[in-house]
Amino acid sequence: MSPPRSPLAARPGLQGPGVLGRKYVRRAPDAPLEVVGETAAAPSQKPRPATRQSLLSSSKLVPLFVALLIGCQLVLLVNAIAPLRMVVRILAFGLSLGLLVLVPGRALKHPALPFVLGAMGVTALNFFHPGTVSPMGGAAQLGIQLSIMAPLFWVTRLSIDSKTFRLTLALLFFFNTASAAVGVLQVYFPGRFQPVISSAVQSQGDSYLRSLEFETASGARVFRPMGLTDMPGGAATGAFYAVLLGSGFLLSSRKGAARWVSAGGILVGLVSLYLCQVRAIALTLGVCLAAMSFVLMLSGRLARLVKLVAVVGTAAVFAFGWAVAVGGDAVQSRWNSLFEAKPEDVYRSNRGHFLEGTFEHLLPEYPLGAGLGRYGMANAYFGDNSDPEHPPLWAEIQWTAWVYDGGALVMLLYPLGVLVSMAWVFQAARRREDAGEEFWLWGSVIFAYNLGALALTFSYPFFMSQVGMEFWLLNAALFGAWNHAKTLHAHRR
Repeated sequence: MSPPRSPLAARPGLQGPGVLGRKYVRRAPDAPLEVVGETAAAPSQKPRPATRQSLLSSSKLVPLFVALLIGCQLVLLVNAIAPLRMVVRILAFGLSLGLLVLVPGRALKHPALPFVLGAMGVTALNFFHPGTVSPMGGAAQLGIQLSIMAPLFWVTRLSIDSKTFRLTLALLFFFNTASAAVGVLQVYFPGRFQPVISSAVQSQGDSYLRSLEFETASGARVFRPMGLTDMPGGAATGAFYAVLLGSGFLLSSRKGAARWVSAGGILVGLVSLYLCQVRAIALTLGVCLAAMSFVLMLSGRLARLVKLVAVVGTAAVFAFGWAVAVGGDAVQSRWNSLFEAKPEDVYRSNRGHFLEGTFEHLLPEYPLGAGLGRYGMANAYFGDNSDPEHPPLWAEIQWTAWVYDGGALVMLLYPLGVLVSMAWVFQAARRREDAGEEFWLWGSVIFAYNLGALALTFSYPFFMSQVGMEFWLLNAALFGAWNHAKTLHAHRR
């Protein structure tokens, strides 16, 4: 009878990976197995050196790109850069086009991509429209449009995690809060923090400039707060995003300091918004906060809903008293007028006639578009306005710009892309299981953000500016981060 064999624990040569690629011998009947050699196919046991990830493949590229956009906007406020203003503006859009080409990988298919690509295709066909009298202006128009939607491609090629997405939002929150705070200081200290007004505004004449001023409680006449922009009333945009993004950080922060910073941003944003006296943006903010509250209620997060209502409601009351104490009767009478008439009447008396003119006159005149390079920055820098049959055009709101770009088709496809983005984000906001990353919360914030963007298309050309690029960047980043978390943490769902 043969002696019992040694347990497997006594056979170190049979353990671990690579056992099938080794040759074993037994020197004696009861001796343990010994490795005498490895076949050529045996895998190496040495650890492979870690591959260094390039910046163009790193998710850090997204917050870095946002920081560069912020830098370009700040540089425009420096008087010495005035001769290079066109270069700086082009740089912001050129960076997005460059990343569209340079970022490697395969993009995820965002739900809005087919609609936005369709709108872009119709716009590209307008390059051959008889109204495109300047090929350089038309090419610039196409470049701007492509750069704004480009984040849908290059952002989704990156493996973005929730931390990177949160950092991106934090950069936008701090910049917009800073813009709102500077706007408040511009009223407190007239003339001390005021940048040079945009040449486009100055060209409107003295009477128009005086209409952008108001008298403060101290008796000084100041422009509506510009913040970190060169447009009177421009701080209102920063105030809007300071309140909206601050609300998201207020609900997501678990540390007391972060909550106080978020609440402070909300308060400063509301004070700045009251001083700017831009009622359309205030109404848009109210709709966005109501939408966020609705999503929180629908998903059963009532504790967070109570916190949001309590903090923002208290800040709104306190901020109004603060703004009236600084801005005087002009501020109070401006906001009182909002309640003296219906909101739709207030809009109609300000921007409403542009919307009516777009549907009643411009769309029948340009059902397939008006040609490229005839309005906006593309016309100002590269357009040719010498043809009297095709004079330059003016787009005060985004819907007018869509008619110029491609008529009824673009006016249909691009808003559909925005609505599809909202629908996907809404579904993400309603999910209860998201691998612990709180995508439901940021889905609620981005849903309100998207609703605000859609509303702002009725006030100015939102998707012809950097904020339009930021819109697609944030939606693409949330889509990429959610898909990355779903793949990485599939065992936790």
